[in-house]
Amino acid sequence: MKRKKKHNLLFPRTMFKCTRCGRCCIEDAKRGRRIVLTVRDALEILDATGISLTEFSEENNSEAYPYVIRLVNGRCFFLESDRKCRIYQARPLVCRFYPFMMQKIRGKYVFHADPACPGLGKGTYLDEEYFKRLVEQAERRLDVASNC
Repeated sequence: MKRKKKHNLLFPRTMFKCTRCGRCCIEDAKRGRRIVLTVRDALEILDATGISLTEFSEENNSEAYPYVIRLVNGRCFFLESDRKCRIYQARPLVCRFYPFMMQKIRGKYVFHADPACPGLGKGTYLDEEYFKRLVEQAERRLDVASNC
């Protein structure tokens, strides 16, 4: 029987429901928000779309996130005019996380929410399982061995 990994988490007690506004898909130079890609993200997008890596991304100066989504008129390359994501099933890790960001601090996964997201405070309260799933996705996509 496979034993489930225990994670040490600190997360906000908040409600969230995506409003599909597309704000997270638009460049935010003021806050420096960019849609970064892990190697696995880039390969999944390439596989799902057949579009070359150089067409939809640029190199990024990060070992964990070596690529960044190319912008078209300040918007994500894959954002349609109706604000739908063309690659939703293969969307990058940062898109799966938004509006949350995660840091690992002294063996604990600490989550913060982007207060600019209009979906915060809507929907239902998110539980520990929600945040555990995010950690597991991050570990898989970043090939991180957790010591928590």
